Amino acid sequence: MKANEGKPEIVASAVAALSKMYNGRLNEVDCLSSIDPEIRVLAAMQVTEPSKLDLSGLQIKIDTADPQVLKLALITVGLNRDVENLFDPKHSNGQIVKALGQYPDDIVRQYCVWSVIENERLSIADLGISFDTLEDEAPNVQAKLLQLGAEQIKDPRERHDVIYRGSFIENAEARCGLAKGLLANYYDGLEEVTINWFGTEDSREVKGLLAEHIARFSDECPPYSDKALAIVDEEPDLRDRVFLGAEQTSLYGLLKANESSNGTMDLFQNGSDLEAVLRGSPLIKKERKVIKALMLASSPTDQQPLRLDTEARDLREQLKLVQEPTVDVLLENRWAVRSNQLQMEVMNAKPQILHFSGHGDHGLLIFEDVGGKTTEVSGEAIAELVELNRSIECLLLNACYSESVARLAAPYLKAVIGCNSEIGDEAAVAFTRSFYRALAHGEPYDRAFRHAKNEVRINSGSGEADRYVMLP
Repeated sequence: MKANEGKPEIVASAVAALSKMYNGRLNEVDCLSSIDPEIRVLAAMQVTEPSKLDLSGLQIKIDTADPQVLKLALITVGLNRDVENLFDPKHSNGQIVKALGQYPDDIVRQYCVWSVIENERLSIADLGISFDTLEDEAPNVQAKLLQLGAEQIKDPRERHDVIYRGSFIENAEARCGLAKGLLANYYDGLEEVTINWFGTEDSREVKGLLAEHIARFSDECPPYSDKALAIVDEEPDLRDRVFLGAEQTSLYGLLKANESSNGTMDLFQNGSDLEAVLRGSPLIKKERKVIKALMLASSPTDQQPLRLDTEARDLREQLKLVQEPTVDVLLENRWAVRSNQLQMEVMNAKPQILHFSGHGDHGLLIFEDVGGKTTEVSGEAIAELVELNRSIECLLLNACYSESVARLAAPYLKAVIGCNSEIGDEAAVAFTRSFYRALAHGEPYDRAFRHAKNEVRINSGSGEADRYVMLP
């Protein structure tokens, strides 16, 4: 302590050690008399039961307290060693943690988020920082925010949006926090972010965390199983992370078998009998055609809500039920798409099918502005977008009155689908699942369209089915 006067974190660590040694009897340690009483008690609380300490004089006023004291208090909260009303007799610890989310010191704000992650009595409702300001925060705060968001955000669209945004943040420390938050978390559709993110990530630490996540959830997500096998082949330094994540999954056996087969080649590179046995295993796959679809969903808060999550979830479930598909349909979902994100999303994904689900009107599609409200994008702008992105073959507009937009885009594509009137949610869900299911069975765009109209006719009647049109 004498050697590190003026360094509160080190002094606090020494106080905690002494409190542990003396079982909280701080009055028996002469050298502690010169230590700030708040630092002394807060440091001791980290290792000693509060009942053994004198807390009578402890009251932390957040408006005037030294930032070091606030950090120690937040550490105490995060370690679940806090007592009720630690900061103020009139306010709960959660209320104070939330208020400190606006404190000007980056470390204090980082500890606020960390304490919400770690404290058993706090939840994301006690967070005093908005995810809307994520990109404006310091990297250390971003890291904890992204970890918390990946673990605790309940709304699936908001959670997906935060994870997607976090995967593009420039600072590796922040992306590392996000990857840590995903280690024990998966939901249907997350692979659209993580697999692409893994391919562009340049931090080995972050890639290691992603590799472990991918392997851990390989039973729930078949593309993860394929990706994990590819990672082991292409990036041997991540092998141990993949094996760690694969424990207790069926992937673990595949990885072991793959290693065995790789070790049975003779001097002339001829495979052994084991290789022949493995020819029928999932490790050796026939090449299938791949179609990539980018599904953009937008439902501004000032418009009638749509069941866009139902459409995406139903489609994924239906594709999993396709037996012996001849085409792999790869889906990437983007939720709450803003107009200023549209070109970026398309250029990053390079899809063959561009799919929009949301509101439309004559000559325009409706996206969101930065505040989640309505902003209109003209049909001419959509047509120019598909003309500029050569990967796009098909445009599917699952939106009311979108035929006029479809006609503008038709000269540049193999197939364009729109609607000449209003479309109900049930019809939109039925059309989507049947269209992509037919593609997975190897049908071309025109026959997939007919299958989709037939599905709507079966379930919603001819009136709804005939509202879909295909161009040219």
